[in-house]
Amino acid sequence: LKSRVLMTPLALSPPRSTPEPDLSSIPQDAATIPSLAAPQALTVCLYINKQANAGPYLERRKVQQLPEHFGPERPSAVLQQAVQACIDCAHQQKLVFSLVKQGYGGEMVSVSASFDGKQHLRSLPVVNSIGYVLCFLAKLCRSLLCDDLFSHQPFPRGTSASEEAPESQEDRMES
Repeated sequence: LKSRVLMTPLALSPPRSTPEPDLSSIPQDAATIPSLAAPQALTVCLYINKQANAGPYLERRKVQQLPEHFGPERPSAVLQQAVQACIDCAHQQKLVFSLVKQGYGGEMVSVSASFDGKQHLRSLPVVNSIGYVLCFLAKLCRSLLCDDLFSHQPFPRGTSASEEAPESQEDRMES
């Protein structure tokens, strides 16, 4: 009986029948541990400046149809969504796709583009911080000539890109 009590917290599902009330509390406690640990798992939220200059490579209409933000999710997932959004908003996917740096590592996160009659995939670098996500996207956006497209802080609605630019650059540098 003692070993059964010790093993219960490790079980993925609660025991089928537990007549004692103190034993029934063990699976509930075990079930709350992941939610308590969740804030420690790094999540990132990336905001999109729909008023930003889309530059010559992105379609402004498509940029404005993007969600207000990506995340909160793992940094790699947010990076993937943001890069895929840039590809999807492109006038020519081939050009934007060619600007995306290939990554290597354990976590397979990739973006895709359709051009030359084929579907092309590229894996992104494995990232684990908002700073790296912002740095990667800042370089990509510089290449696309749409510098103020992303930030880790919400953009005020109706603010022009020129008014927002200095603050966004500061925020990026802090990260």
